[in-house]
Order: sequence, then structure tokens, then C-alpha cells
Amino acid sequence: MENMLAAKDLTLAYGKKNILDEVSFSLHAGQAAALLGENGSGKSTLLCTLAGILAPKSGEIIVHGRIAYLPQEIALVEELTFADNLKFFASLAGCAVPDTLPFGADDLRKLRIAKMSGGMKKLCSIACTLLTDADIYLFDEPCAALDRAHREMFLDYTATLARAGKIVLYAAHDREEYMRFADTAITIENKKLYTESMCEVAHA
Repeated sequence: MENMLAAKDLTLAYGKKNILDEVSFSLHAGQAAALLGENGSGKSTLLCTLAGILAPKSGEIIVHGRIAYLPQEIALVEELTFADNLKFFASLAGCAVPDTLPFGADDLRKLRIAKMSGGMKKLCSIACTLLTDADIYLFDEPCAALDRAHREMFLDYTATLARAGKIVLYAAHDREEYMRFADTAITIENKKLYTESMCEVAHA
């Protein structure tokens, strides 16, 4: 069965307030989509729900494939070293910690997360997210706090995922980021989703 990520008539809410109202979309193998919208529009809530962390108010989420999710906030155990965090997340994923980590994160293994800069923490978060070979990647503002060199490396890596047949849903504000690899734009506006090709976005 082909990898797929889809929502059908999906409604998300905080209490009685709807964040998204009966929205639908679908992404298939090899598609990379930019998730766009103003701050507070519901991008992070949607990604968190697609990852299975939050429950929708109503509607259906369809997932064919294994999901890797990188949240916007750092979700590491601050009191532990990076090496111990790697072991913890690898145990949850049922995989081994690789000998070599992406983007130069190997040099951070012995450091305690609480002692790291924001950029270092983001690199560690990325490395933990990429421990397993997933089919669907959900990235929430992944380049925030990264320096220019690591940002370029991550964007190049993201482009390779779609070429390898993965599904990528990437929340970002910086047009320069998602124009590098995305073929589709999913925009949240007034609690609705609007899907268009990136060619339409580029000429808008």
C-alpha cells in the first residue's frame, strides 16, 4: 500500500473553540508540502494531531506509513545528556542509536541538554527525530535557532526525503526555506485549509 497522510472533515478544538473546522487534505508518497498560516492559526495543533499526540474533535485521520515528528518546542529531557536522550528515544522507537548522527551532532553526545544553546538543542531534537527511517515526516519550524550552515544542511536533507519517496509536511514562515523543496502549499486561514501547487504560490 502506498504511503499516505490524509485528513477527512477534520475539526480541531481547544475547549469549545474550533481551531480548524471540517478540513480535508491528502498527501502521497514523494510529496513535500509547506504548511503555512499566521501565528496562532493552528499549524502546530494540526501537526501534533496528525502525529497522534492530540485527539481531534471530529473527523478522520488516515495514515499509511510510519511517522516521524519534530515539534517546534524542544521535547528533550533537560537533566540528561544527549547520549541518554538518544537511548531513551531509540527505545521508544524500537531501534538502535546509530554510530554516526546527522549534521555534526556526534560532538554533542556527552553534553547535558540543560547546558546547551538553543541551536544545539534543536540539532539534538532533529537527531532524535531522525533515529528511524520513517515514511512521513512532520516538521514544525525545524530551522528555528539553527545557524546558517546547519539550516542549509537541513534544507538539503529535507529535499532528499521527497526525492526518496517520503511524505514531508513542513510548517514554516520563511519562504526561502520551503521554496527549496516543497511542491505543494497547505495554507490555514480562518479555520480552513487551502491547498495549491507551489507553482501557484511562486507566481502569487
